[in-house]
Amino acid sequence: MKKLFYILFFAASLNGMAQDQTTFIFSKMDIEAQHVLWDNTPTMLMGFTTTMSGSIDIPGPTLNYFEGDSVELKLRNMSQGASHTIHLHGLDVNQQNDGVPHLSFEVGHNETNSYFFEAPHPGTYLYHCHVTSALHVQAGMYGLLIVKPNTGINETWDGGFLYDSEYAWMTSEIDLAWHEDSIINRPHDTTTVEVLLPDYNPDYFLVNGRSEQELNNENIAVSAAANEVILLRLANIGYYGNTYYFPMHLNARIISSDGRPLPFIEFSDSLNIMPGERYQVLLQSTNELEAVIRVNYMNLNTQTVENTQEIAVLISGYFSVPENKYEAINIYPNPSLDRLHFTTEASKIELYDLNGRLLKTKVNSNFIDITDLEKGSYLINLDGQTKKIIKK
Repeated sequence: MKKLFYILFFAASLNGMAQDQTTFIFSKMDIEAQHVLWDNTPTMLMGFTTTMSGSIDIPGPTLNYFEGDSVELKLRNMSQGASHTIHLHGLDVNQQNDGVPHLSFEVGHNETNSYFFEAPHPGTYLYHCHVTSALHVQAGMYGLLIVKPNTGINETWDGGFLYDSEYAWMTSEIDLAWHEDSIINRPHDTTTVEVLLPDYNPDYFLVNGRSEQELNNENIAVSAAANEVILLRLANIGYYGNTYYFPMHLNARIISSDGRPLPFIEFSDSLNIMPGERYQVLLQSTNELEAVIRVNYMNLNTQTVENTQEIAVLISGYFSVPENKYEAINIYPNPSLDRLHFTTEASKIELYDLNGRLLKTKVNSNFIDITDLEKGSYLINLDGQTKKIIKK
């Protein structure tokens, strides 16, 4: 039986101001295998789409909002039997609008219901169906939800880190046995019927629904210029743990977890992300570079790595400024008692302690006040150039 539950996706947005937003979601279930994997194997999916006629893709459409937006997220369910929800994973919403079936509400066939929330702190979040969630998430009912500051500039959060480009990667897996017609295309009643699923042994390991040579896609592979700041939005919706390995010269900085800034910036060439977690990472290379970011997929039962995917990184040239721009920025006096001056105005100033904790930020200035700092040594980042300073 053909089962449809559509998503009409509409969200108007203007930079620099919070708005009333309406997102109208339909979704859809394949009645035969349509999604083609990297080795030309077709598989059936259940997932969110922007149109009725288009094939389901994974992840579903990314929902974008600005901090403070008042959002009505409408779900129209045309599943011909199966109930569904949208769980707003990680967002600070009340219980009624959280999408956990028995604590919130389910949307039945041929019904429409709405989730209401105010877009929270800027960050990277995700959404997924929470009805028979083990199967529905594996089947493809998931996507990213991104909240940006309403400043209208490329900034992680108000007063946070400036960046030049961004990539959003969502990892998952596919077990073909879970995508057979007898399992994925059958009625489910979570209150009365026990759903028996095969043991989980994934055949495909995905980044944004792609793997192997497909990771050369321009929306996945990293392409930037030297000194450009890259923001990675990372989310794991699979059932395996992931470990990212970043090339040393990308100078990876882990800045936030699960939609909140970390109290201390972590400088690390590797990052573990467990199912349901989200992180934001900044990358910046001062030199040209051709390398890969490796992603390991670890079976959490056996603690063994069962697959590794590689994402290409190409850093070339220099980022839209003369090479000697950074050399022209000098700091004086250093050491200082109260105020540091710069010979050239810096668009972004970041002051850290030696543990990597961000203490101060300032934009478009040629000085920074350090009167309130304790005596000692600190690090200051001026438009990508890091120097050591001393407070007398």
